[in-house]
Amino acid sequence: MASAPSIHAAEPACPVLAHSLLTKPECRATYTEEPSYEAEQNQGWNLKDDWDTGIQPNNSGIFRCGAVIGFSRLRSRSRDTDEYIGQIPRYLLTSHLLRVAPSTEPSAFIIHPSNFEPLAPRILLNALQSSSEGPRISRSEAMERLDAVQLLPVQTLPNAAQAIGKVSESLQELLERRQAQQKLAFAEPGPPVVLIVVGLDTLAEGVIRASNPVRGTALLAATLRNLTRMARAYSSWLSIILINTSGLGPAYFEAHHLPEPNHAKKPGDGDARPSGDDGIHSIFSTSGSTLLSTLPMKTLDQGIDTHIMLSDVKATQVAEVIKDRIGTGLGKWGIWSPKR
Repeated sequence: MASAPSIHAAEPACPVLAHSLLTKPECRATYTEEPSYEAEQNQGWNLKDDWDTGIQPNNSGIFRCGAVIGFSRLRSRSRDTDEYIGQIPRYLLTSHLLRVAPSTEPSAFIIHPSNFEPLAPRILLNALQSSSEGPRISRSEAMERLDAVQLLPVQTLPNAAQAIGKVSESLQELLERRQAQQKLAFAEPGPPVVLIVVGLDTLAEGVIRASNPVRGTALLAATLRNLTRMARAYSSWLSIILINTSGLGPAYFEAHHLPEPNHAKKPGDGDARPSGDDGIHSIFSTSGSTLLSTLPMKTLDQGIDTHIMLSDVKATQVAEVIKDRIGTGLGKWGIWSPKR
């Protein structure tokens, strides 16, 4: 009897443009880019200022190019839904798509499990049409924006690693085209490109269950190294966002109040930390709490430059920067409204 095929030998699905999963638009529109980012590096404590500004090709904001940005939820104090963790990344993506002038170049790549709904084409289409970024756009205009989004559905961590390799090849081709255009026409550098990778943490847990912790952690670490290499290789125009679906924790938190704006913790505040601590803390946490309680969690965090955690405080969804190793955003936080 022939042996059953290995689940790790499956090939990832070929990339598909998001707009192709919807009705084809009948017309196309012409757009211009919005003014460039003018905020200074230290904008204060409010993270809202950064997500309103969105993804930028400089190092002045939280959502900068050249960095791996991770979004995680707090297990002990957040809703365990994909929509909960996917709202802010979706907002950043749709804002980016509305700001970039249409072209034949890809504006975004999304590597995701097929059952992750917050970035599904119909959800993105609705988000583009209902966005508060400037005037409302028509359905055909929104679908034109989706024309520049490539979706790569995956089922396993090896699939995701292969899909990341495909995106890397596409980015190299894009870099070569841009360099050739700049030489011929003295054109300005191209607009940012966003790569969103969903659920690496959950996919790693699948490898651990099917094989062992060593294999799962090793494959996760290798995948994260590839993402870091890509972020550095295309640092002036590539922004990488990881959406982690399994959550952080457990931890003990003070949930009865929001901190004062000037109480946000910054590097060098001199907080006493227990021995063996992972160094990742929340401004809402009590002394001695830990967020990275497993080896996959710690491995994932090592591959993230800027880590943003979502949790509920007094029934209010809060996003806070719990790590920023290449900027000054540690301790920033903001209240997120799902009605944005």
